[in-house]
Amino acid sequence: MSQRPDLATLRLVATDFDGTLLGHDREISARTRATLEELAASHVDFVVITGRPPRFCERVLEQTGIPTRLICANGAIGYDPVNGDVTQFATLDLAAAFSVLEDLRAGLPDAGFCAELGEEFAAEHRWFEVAGREPRDAIDDLRDHLDERVHKLLVALPGHSPDEALKRVSDIAGERANPTHAGLSFIELMPPGVDKAFGLGRLCEASGVTPDQVIAFGDMPNDVAMLEWAGWGVAVGNAHDTAKAAADEVTETNVDDGVAVVLDALLEC
Repeated sequence: MSQRPDLATLRLVATDFDGTLLGHDREISARTRATLEELAASHVDFVVITGRPPRFCERVLEQTGIPTRLICANGAIGYDPVNGDVTQFATLDLAAAFSVLEDLRAGLPDAGFCAELGEEFAAEHRWFEVAGREPRDAIDDLRDHLDERVHKLLVALPGHSPDEALKRVSDIAGERANPTHAGLSFIELMPPGVDKAFGLGRLCEASGVTPDQVIAFGDMPNDVAMLEWAGWGVAVGNAHDTAKAAADEVTETNVDDGVAVVLDALLEC
C-alpha cells in the first residue's frame, strides 16, 4: 500500500508488546491506553502478537485496558487471556529439532539451550547461566525432554550481540528451523514458515480480514514478517534497522507513544 488505511477500511490493529506498545517501566502510558479505548469504541479489533509464551502474558489484558486477543510464541500459539485457553498452531518436526540441537551443540559448545513445549518450558543449567536468569527446575540435557509439543528452541550464546548470534545459529540450522531474535540475549528457532505473519494470517483468515485491512506495529527482527504481511507496517523509532526497512512508516519511539501517534492521526480523520 502507498498510504495508511483509513478508519473506514481498517478492521484490525496488530502490535508487538515489548519495545513497541510498552513504554516507561514496561507499562502502557495513559495516553496510549486512552487511544486504545477510542480504537475499541470504533469497533476495530486489537491483537497483541508477541514472542512471549502465554505464562508471561497474564497482565496484558489489564495493561491494555480493552478486549485484547493474543498470539504468542512468535505466531505458534493462540491464547485467550479471558478464559486461559491455549491453542497450539504449529510445532517443530521432532526429528529436525533433535538434529538442529545436536548440530548447534557441536558447533557452539559454549551455548545454553532451552525449549518451549506447549504450555511447558525446559531449560538446561547452562541456559540460565548464559542468559543471566535465575535458575529454576534446571535440567542436564534438553534432549531428554523434547517431545511432539516443541514449538520453539532457544539458544543463548555468550559473547555475541543478538545479530551476531543470529547469523551463527542460522548458518547451522539451515532450513530446518526459522531463527529470529527480539533484541534479547538469545535466539529463538521456530518451525519453518512460522513467524508473527503466520499467526496473524491465521487469525485474519478465521475472521475474514484481508492484509489491506490491517495495520501492524513492531520493533525487532521477529516483527519483520508481520510488518511486511500487513497492509500498513509501522516500526517504532527505537526499532532495529531490519524492522524499519520492512515497514511502510517509522513513527516515534515506544517511550514517546509511537503506536498512539499513528492511531490518533487515524482516529482523528
